[in-house]
Amino acid sequence: MNDYQFTPAAIEELIMLRNKCHESRLKDRFLALILIATMPLAPILEISKIIGKSTKTIERWLEIYFTKGVESLKQYNYKPKKSKLNFYQKNQLYIYVSFYNPRTINEVVAYIKKQFTIDYSYDGVRTILKKMKLKVIRSKTVPGKTPSVDVQENFIKQYYVLKNEPNSVTLFGDGMHLLHQNLPFYCWGVPLFPPILETNTSRKRLNILGAYNPKDCSFLHITSEDNCNAERVIEFLELILKTYSSIPKINLIVDNARYFHASIVREWLENNKQIKMVYLPAYAPNLNLIERFWKYSKNQLVRGKYYETYKEFRVKAFQFLNNIKDHEESLKKLMVEKFQIVRA
Repeated sequence: MNDYQFTPAAIEELIMLRNKCHESRLKDRFLALILIATMPLAPILEISKIIGKSTKTIERWLEIYFTKGVESLKQYNYKPKKSKLNFYQKNQLYIYVSFYNPRTINEVVAYIKKQFTIDYSYDGVRTILKKMKLKVIRSKTVPGKTPSVDVQENFIKQYYVLKNEPNSVTLFGDGMHLLHQNLPFYCWGVPLFPPILETNTSRKRLNILGAYNPKDCSFLHITSEDNCNAERVIEFLELILKTYSSIPKINLIVDNARYFHASIVREWLENNKQIKMVYLPAYAPNLNLIERFWKYSKNQLVRGKYYETYKEFRVKAFQFLNNIKDHEESLKKLMVEKFQIVRA
């Protein structure tokens, strides 16, 4: 039995407030008082079991209602715990994470302990980092010997000169190894249940020499299991020469792979002046448009794609490489002639 007295008007008001309320936590408060008012013989312990709240919580609601009124019952007086770190310490922590990029939260916990002699839990530090808008990010890679900005910008200028030459075509060429393997990918989903991918044990791969024409989104290639070498480069150049036989000058932009500089390749070029090999600055894959094409190819062929047999993988690869025009709309958006300048 409880000793709380409610007038009929007060009970009616509580029922009305609960019916109009859309906040579940407030509804629980009103319901607890309604049950106490309409079930005077029921002990608060029984009411607490019905509501799913402790007797202490319900008694606190009753005290607020009878001493401060129903309006006070609608208010939340939650006060978050005060951070152990002051403003300056948080700034220092932000600078530490921004410049040193710790790999784990435990490293940050250890830093706070050493730097400020303050103990924080793993979850506590994670909360602080989230409030600072810091997230787990994926690192990016750039060549270790990136050419200067001037060198990169001069090459881009050179490209536009070549591109605008009359009676000419400019292609981006490169080699790529396509492994018979299912590669992981990023996606939206439930963190506890990430997609499970089947993988292959095969180490077989296709070695591709390709040339991309940004003007019409066309693609030429020679693809096989043979390694890329000088002989295959000559076979590749002959394919380009045959395809563009009616064009007086063919500019082929390539990187500095050894097979592009081989003596027999230089000799072939001397005898076939129609093709001019244009070499990228060393360590500047960002200036080779075909690198984007290779990334697109992998997304289409092996990222999240499982082929049980190498034969099936090979067929799919050739179907894609021989029908690039089917992807023209996507490539027009991706293969824009905007080059990233990498700053060391």
